[in-house]
Amino acid sequence: MIVRPACGFSAIALLTACATTDPGWTGSGAEPFDQALADCHTQVDVIPEQVGREAALDRCMAAKGWTRG
Repeated sequence: MIVRPACGFSAIALLTACATTDPGWTGSGAEPFDQALADCHTQVDVIPEQVGREAALDRCMAAKGWTRG
């Protein structure tokens, strides 16, 4: 039957819409992921050291409701 594959595909599409594009981040009641990540990158991209950028990104994302696990 054609209806079943279409329903299954629709369910998968809806579930993946809730996932982030970057694995390892979780958030409950957080800002939209893409918006939070873009805002944080704008703030931390001026930091010259990679380690400093990563730590600052984690702090910024945590302030927006996201944690990396």
